[in-house]
Amino acid sequence: MKILDDYACEQCGLVEELYVERGTQTVKCRDCEGVAARVRSVPNFQLPGNCAAGFPTAYDKWNKNRMQKIAEEKRRDS
Repeated sequence: MKILDDYACEQCGLVEELYVERGTQTVKCRDCEGVAARVRSVPNFQLPGNCAAGFPTAYDKWNKNRMQKIAEEKRRDS
């Protein structure tokens, strides 16, 4: 079974994603023919923000705080 993994070349520094057999630790770099070792990568996923469901995004939190500060400033200026 092939899986998608990230590999970084120890000589030229090229980082690329490759489909390889599970458990493969090193491959040959396609750029310089050096040794590319498997590196851990961060999963790239995002949970959708939905204030109505109780899961606000970081932007929703920032915007709520911003709007509260603006309202406080307007009250102080009035």
